[in-house]
Formats: sequence, structure tokens, C-alpha cells
Amino acid sequence: MSLVMKFACLVAYALGIAGLLGLIHGPLASAGAILSIALLGIHALELLFAFKYLGRYRGPFAVSVALSLLFGVLHWAPLARQTRR
Repeated sequence: MSLVMKFACLVAYALGIAGLLGLIHGPLASAGAILSIALLGIHALELLFAFKYLGRYRGPFAVSVALSLLFGVLHWAPLARQTRR
């Protein structure tokens, strides 16, 4: 299920980028832009809450922040469930 939700996030971002580049027009472009901005805004707010868990990611911290901005709770919730090292 998590994979499906991550794919949905990526599709929403792709629609927003396509609308920004003028590849799609009309209501779909507007909806894609609004959805992308809303997702990034919500995930940015989540980042304030989840910042303490992002250090548990095995890769670079900047990548963990980027993944959290893209996928939000789908990225940081598994990190929060991990035991502290």
C-alpha cells in the first residue's frame, strides 16, 4: 500500500510539473498545480514534527529531508518506529 501511495505522490508532482511546463492545459493543469503545492506544503509542516526521526535514515541527511518533503509520513513513519541506535 505504501508503494501505491508513493506512486500517487509522484503522479501528483508530475502533473504539477507538466502543468508548469505547459505540457497540459485546462483544469487538469490547475488541479495538478494546486495538488502539488498542497502536498509540498503539508509535507513541509510534517518536516517540523518529524525532523528528529530523519537522522535515523541510513543515507545522507539531506536525502532524508528530500524524501520527507516528497513523501511525508510515508518516509518518516518507518524511521519513527525504529529503535534509537
